[in-house]
Amino acid sequence: MNSLDSCLTKYIKDKDVLILGFGREGRSTFKKIASLNAAKTVTIADIKDIGDKETVIENFVNNGGKEENLRFAIGEKYQAATDGCDVCFKSPGIVLDREFSSYSSLIIGETDVFLEAYGDKTIAVTGTKGKSTTSSMIAHVLKEDDKNVLFAGNIGLPVFEIADEVKDDTIIVLELSCHQLEYARFSPHVAVLLNIYEDHLDHYKTRERYAASKKNIYRHQKESDYLFTLEETLKECDNVPSKVNIIKIDDAPFLKLSDTRSKLKGEHNRLNAAFAYEVCRMYDVTREKFLAAFDTFTGLHHRLEYIGTKDGIDYYDDSISTTVKSAISAIESVENAKIILLGGMERNLNYDELIDYLVCSKLDNVVFMYASGKRMYDMYVSAKKDKKDAPNCFAVKDLSEAVSKVKEIAVKGNAVILSPAAASYDHFKNFEERGDVFKSLIFC
Repeated sequence: MNSLDSCLTKYIKDKDVLILGFGREGRSTFKKIASLNAAKTVTIADIKDIGDKETVIENFVNNGGKEENLRFAIGEKYQAATDGCDVCFKSPGIVLDREFSSYSSLIIGETDVFLEAYGDKTIAVTGTKGKSTTSSMIAHVLKEDDKNVLFAGNIGLPVFEIADEVKDDTIIVLELSCHQLEYARFSPHVAVLLNIYEDHLDHYKTRERYAASKKNIYRHQKESDYLFTLEETLKECDNVPSKVNIIKIDDAPFLKLSDTRSKLKGEHNRLNAAFAYEVCRMYDVTREKFLAAFDTFTGLHHRLEYIGTKDGIDYYDDSISTTVKSAISAIESVENAKIILLGGMERNLNYDELIDYLVCSKLDNVVFMYASGKRMYDMYVSAKKDKKDAPNCFAVKDLSEAVSKVKEIAVKGNAVILSPAAASYDHFKNFEERGDVFKSLIFC
């Protein structure tokens, strides 16, 4: 039995277990729990019909479980199942319908169990923006240096999916979201906290509660562990138990981002690279080896991704952008940026900084869409009254109408950026789908 199986068995043996949320991570949790055949009962709870119930039952029985010990709670009241369990494995996307302290059962997630088992082998990266690029870059560089690396978390595989591949020499790299860290009781050996900006206020209500989730990446570290962060971020970090490494953009002065190096743009990506460089140095990666690996890193889809030129107009997909800072960085990073598409799901973010930036920016046009775009548009119209040379603005219904407007107003030599500064969930499955739709609308 490996370390993860031992840790997990400790939580589920002879217990009534609930899996709250049956998406990708929930299915991963179920698969592992079923394979151990140690729980008294297992209940799967989700607001939606899981679709393949017979296959799930077959999996459970084939691992030695009794069908009567597998239960389902499906529908609007699915969270009521938390009252009848000993331990609840909550998927990151599930928002609990009451205060955490009111639950008598243990609420836990598979990431926390994984860190309990393998935290000493783990580099984990979080931050409001940059975590996908930085974690991917670290994993890529270490792999290119012939290290035994496993990469999982918010960006890709659920962590239980890689557990059977962990060896003595394995280095694990995880990208962790605020939701994966929200109730964490364990932290990684190397924690990377890139930044903390206002985000996810639809769930957390206040910036302070959101920040508290991010800070769990280091709260449970030991003195022998490490935290990499910025000086400005450290100022709001309390009671850091580990060794602190302050990162500055000049820590990697030899990195010059251009179209011929990594296809990354912008000072924010140079800072991400500085984080990656300092972390990789801990694992005996030399400057020369880092640069060689960095040259082959192509960046990530939907992260200020150049998707092509049509009729002399450059198009960039930054659909992952859900914050004010990321939208501003996108404009700053693309030299010929002249049009930006903004707006999406309304989460009541403070857009004052973005509006103040836009009215004085190098853009020619700003296109606002969806619910948050309508609020930004109203703010922008008010702010531009005293700015005669402020970019033109347009309010449209959705992404399709936004692209139609772009094709009407863009001129040869312009760069157009989809960087919404808003979440996608009320109209798209995720930011990836939003980016894919944008590309299809441009090149249809």
